[in-house]
Amino acid sequence: MSGLRADMRAHMRARGLVVGRGAFRLGPLELDLPPGRRLAVLGPNGAGKSTLLRTLAGLTPALDGTLSAPRPAALLPPPGEVEAAFPVRHMVALGRLGRSPFAPGPSRADLAAAEAALDRLGVADLADRPFDRLSSGQRQLVLIARTAAQGGALVLADEPTATLDPVHAARVAAALDALAGEGALVVIATHDLALAARQDAVLLLTDPPRTGPAGQILTPAALAALYGAPLAVCPGCGRPHG
Repeated sequence: MSGLRADMRAHMRARGLVVGRGAFRLGPLELDLPPGRRLAVLGPNGAGKSTLLRTLAGLTPALDGTLSAPRPAALLPPPGEVEAAFPVRHMVALGRLGRSPFAPGPSRADLAAAEAALDRLGVADLADRPFDRLSSGQRQLVLIARTAAQGGALVLADEPTATLDPVHAARVAAALDALAGEGALVVIATHDLALAARQDAVLLLTDPPRTGPAGQILTPAALAALYGAPLAVCPGCGRPHG
């Protein structure tokens, strides 16, 4: 993959960051993540994972603290949340429209970038198929291709492997790894302990939140405190067990 321009390779820094909606509050959070880093965010339902991603993307304002995040940001929704009958090629090209906000539709350059992104992710054979006729796993790979085509410096993935079979889940995880290899900062909100274990760092939405290297922070004690039940990650295999 071609990688990001040097001027887009920005750190993410959060100091005393508090996020929330309505009466819900999460924080304060301290983050210092360089380009190419992969962070997993773990927490039970309702812990604030999606709210945090929306704040990091600039879609929901922070309640307190400071946040400096790379731009542009791309938010990848969970499987099944995007429905569109566009051909896959156009679906991917639409991710680049922000570069030319007054353009009536994708340009030839946008379509060429879409083709290249689909090819890099190994799904070029889907280019002419309607997006809404794809499987959940295929849709996720197409949406990641859209992210790659637009060149996002920050990739925020909300439950990217939820409902996917093991083969497609592995392909999605590898595609996100590839974006980090290009220099993008990748933040993944997930319940998948195996996916979290392969990231560089993990943010546990405990009280107070904790951040650290995946190999050090995913301990049975930390996971029990987070989920209120005995859980562990098998050494060397990344698979959760009770």
